[in-house]
Amino acid sequence: MTSKESYFSFWKKSTNEHGVHSPFVFCLLTKGLYPKDNRWRKFKKRHVFFDRIYRYFKPSTLTYINPTSDILERGYEYVDFASVQGKVDLIFIGQGKGGNSISDSCIVDAMHNDSVLIIDRRVDCESTEKLWKSIVEDDNFTVTIDFYYFGLAFIRKEQLKQHFVLRM
Repeated sequence: MTSKESYFSFWKKSTNEHGVHSPFVFCLLTKGLYPKDNRWRKFKKRHVFFDRIYRYFKPSTLTYINPTSDILERGYEYVDFASVQGKVDLIFIGQGKGGNSISDSCIVDAMHNDSVLIIDRRVDCESTEKLWKSIVEDDNFTVTIDFYYFGLAFIRKEQLKQHFVLRM
């Protein structure tokens, strides 16, 4: 399937905040990703997605796995995933050299109930898609959101398992 066909298929089954029945996800969309704020208007949504998520959740600890250069250039303070001790607030998985050789169980061990996992899916990469599918199926991740270019996953013990397919 070509990328245009893939995106069209995604668009047909996706929704926006009006199709979401989870208060947690609804607030994320309306206050974090769809704000009526003029500072975001000149940028494409997929280029400022990380910044919007970061500003919404305000994580105190951030770690990267295979970081992309456009994320590193933003100047956020982060800890290398290999040296993480304890739990982190935000994990970003990008399209680094050599693919993603991390398992979802390692990711779960580094997350707590309020952690955010962002998977960069802007580049078509088989290992990233395989990791994303395993995270969606993993019962430890109770909320997963597919934004086509990015995937978000959360471990929220107070919420039933749900998977959303949403437009940015």
